[in-house]
Amino acid sequence: MFISDAVKSLNLSEDDVRMTLVGVRDDWDSCQEIRDSEYQLISQSVGATALPPSDESTDDTTCGESTEIQPVADMPIEKQQTLIDNVSQILGHQIVLSVQRRIEMVDAIDKLTNQVILSNRETNQKHLAAQIAQQDDATKAELMQAINTLQGLVNTPVEMPQRSEMSDFNNAIREASRSIASVQKKMQR
Repeated sequence: MFISDAVKSLNLSEDDVRMTLVGVRDDWDSCQEIRDSEYQLISQSVGATALPPSDESTDDTTCGESTEIQPVADMPIEKQQTLIDNVSQILGHQIVLSVQRRIEMVDAIDKLTNQVILSNRETNQKHLAAQIAQQDDATKAELMQAINTLQGLVNTPVEMPQRSEMSDFNNAIREASRSIASVQKKMQR
């Protein structure tokens, strides 16, 4: 079987198929074909069907359903074990890479989620600060109106500042207090 055919049927890269042959064949890096026995062991190791099932056989090993790898007759046992170990290492490496990619994706999703949360929090805080400032301005305006009403009762109105600044508010309260104090002094005499 050609290496290119094995690559397609095993769903491995050419480098991975060649790496399974390290220690099994001397020409692992340059061969164009692999033996049927090599393909069969590699195929069994990756869980693929080694050969299409025949009509007469219902044996689990020919259907690719067995998890036990069946030895092949035309290869020394040591080389078979080397080939199977190579496949395990390659598949293990692919699993590690797959897990790493999944971890990276989950991490990216977590980072994006955190950015959205922080952005929403900042927006909510700005909105809340604007609402509080608006309520403070309304409260200051109401208090200034109450002060002016009280001032009007003593006939010395205080002008409301254009912008409700805290210093203007405090000055208005002081002025109103002075006016009320002077009216009280006049009434005591």
